Amino acid sequence: MKKQVIILSLVATLTLFATLASAAQFSVVGPRALGMGGASVASVNDSTAVYWNPAALADFRRVDIRIPVSIAGRDHVGLKDKWDRIKNIDALVQNNDLVAIDETLRLLTDLDKPKSGADIDGSTGLLISIPVGSSAFALSGMGQLNAGIYPTVDTLHTSATFSTSPTSNFVGNNNSGITGIGMTTVEPAITLSTSFGSMLFVGANAKMIYAKTYVHSVLLKSDSFNTFKDDLNKSETSTSKASADAGILFKPVEQFAIGLVGRNLSGPVFPVSGLFATKDAVTGDVSVSTEQRELKLEPQYRAGIAWKPFQTFTLAVDYDLNKNKTFTPGFEDQTLAVGLEKTLFSEYLNIRLGAYKNLAESGTKAVYTAGLGFRLFALRLDVAGAYNSAKDEAQASVDLALRF
Repeated sequence: MKKQVIILSLVATLTLFATLASAAQFSVVGPRALGMGGASVASVNDSTAVYWNPAALADFRRVDIRIPVSIAGRDHVGLKDKWDRIKNIDALVQNNDLVAIDETLRLLTDLDKPKSGADIDGSTGLLISIPVGSSAFALSGMGQLNAGIYPTVDTLHTSATFSTSPTSNFVGNNNSGITGIGMTTVEPAITLSTSFGSMLFVGANAKMIYAKTYVHSVLLKSDSFNTFKDDLNKSETSTSKASADAGILFKPVEQFAIGLVGRNLSGPVFPVSGLFATKDAVTGDVSVSTEQRELKLEPQYRAGIAWKPFQTFTLAVDYDLNKNKTFTPGFEDQTLAVGLEKTLFSEYLNIRLGAYKNLAESGTKAVYTAGLGFRLFALRLDVAGAYNSAKDEAQASVDLALRF
């Protein structure tokens, strides 16, 4: 009866949050997951389960010591190139060069579109899982980075008529700004996972989140990208909060699994202080000023299924249960991920292929992934990468592990 209460409570909590909460973007942690398109909630079989689904630790029951490193970048608008170009031709604009004036107006128009921006996320850490009977626990310390950079376009100073007056609406006086905002976290966690018979597994993380937040804004014409990065690093605000993750894994038969995970269930909030670019709703002018705001790690929810028609072949599908916010204002992410893995020669070689697509934004392209895994006795090395045809998104991941 006690076990049934625990199961029902966990399912109810995850279901409630999945229908009511929005979330931050779900990063892809680890090269096995990336090689399989990010479909890992029901198929994870290593210590990255502390991120993907802590319930899976009690299923694979292996000592797994792993150091994963992942990085991902997305540019929705070609922001850096447009920024550099506007800055480089500003002297020509100030000298009434008609070609430069026309190009600046075109570049500003390209930037003044909803959901314009670029973002980056990354992760690394030390993950250790240890089986204990029909259960398992893990100790982990994971570091994560999430950041975005986006324009705030001045729609007041957009006249092509040349003027030397600082109060005119000539485009040479344009105040369009760039804002960079981000968060790095270090998350030490203790994970407990247990089985209820041979079909049901549950697990949870208790963790502290030590966060550093950053924000900085400049006018497009006043600063270079490298200087901007240095100033962004100087805006650091540090704080810490406790949170938790939980997962469920259901295996009605050995070859098939259904998983559900909820991350950052408490929705911790962190202060961020620095220069923000803001736009006057009436005039369209842009100004930069110091403000203090908040960044919230809203709960993340994802479901997955995995099927092993053969012992050496795995098919997996993941889906975000809600639309996830990103650091680009207005841009949301809701990923459908599919992947497969073929193991050869007693896992001495693993071949992975996959794809994922953001279904929340109609203009996004599918991203294709591939990865390889190598085993030499207990030592394992995995690598993976991802790319899309629009050349606006790429990911890479590698890890080194000992597994017994």
